[in-house]
Amino acid sequence: MKSEIENYKDEKMSDPAFRAKYIFAKEKLNIEIMIDAIDDAFENNASHITMRRRINKLRKHIAALSL
Repeated sequence: MKSEIENYKDEKMSDPAFRAKYIFAKEKLNIEIMIDAIDDAFENNASHITMRRRINKLRKHIAALSL
C-alpha cells in the first residue's frame, strides 16, 4: 500500500511537463554536487589525481546526458 506522498508523486509524474522538470532538476542537482566535490578538492589542496578523477566523472556524466 502506497502512502499519500507516493500517490501524489505518481499523480504528478504522469504529467509530462512536470516529469521533464523533475528529471532536469534531479540531473542539475547531481552536477552541482559533482562541482562542489571538485571545489572542495581544490580548497583542500587535494592531489591532482583526485581532482582529475572528479573532473573526468563530471565529464562522463555530462556526456551521458547528451546522448
